[in-house]
Amino acid sequence: MSKRINDTQLRRKQILKSARKVFLEKGFQGATIDDIAKEEGVVRGTILYHYKTKELLMEAVLEEGSREWTPLLTDLVAKHEIPIMERIDRIFTLCEAYFADEKLEMDQYTREPEEMRFLLDQMRLKNFYQQTEGLTELLKEGIQAGELSSDNPKAQAASAMFAVFGIMGTDISPEERKVQLQAIKEQLLSSCGNGM
Repeated sequence: MSKRINDTQLRRKQILKSARKVFLEKGFQGATIDDIAKEEGVVRGTILYHYKTKELLMEAVLEEGSREWTPLLTDLVAKHEIPIMERIDRIFTLCEAYFADEKLEMDQYTREPEEMRFLLDQMRLKNFYQQTEGLTELLKEGIQAGELSSDNPKAQAASAMFAVFGIMGTDISPEERKVQLQAIKEQLLSSCGNGM
């Protein structure tokens, strides 16, 4: 019986991968359940068995995107043996890697750039909140250790991650993205009493 559950989980994951591809190619409005079924190589009923509506399928696609990064971020925040500044640096490196992968994927689908941008913003929004929470925890840890100072680490983390979110949504070179991320990180640490 557990094989059936594993098969169901695998099928759902495959459907999400196909749905993400179709949504990126055709946009949410342009994509149909039939398009997704065709991409997946199954009948329409298979898709609807797992996801009752296109809206629920889109929600699952958005949720799936954040699942890949959550364990990395959680593990990073919990690794107290790594110095705080290095873990903060790694959060910014994770952001850069996540959005670089996303940029490569986006470049494949240029049908409707504005709708594409909207869909990708939705997909990365949950990651924004998770990264903000992780960075907030690290700032609090730095304050407790006396390495940083801040009256409102949550606001500072949210401000920094909002800037990261904005930079990642622009069409700039990887080199410029790296420079901008470094500037955001330096500004954050400077505002927390650490001039690096």
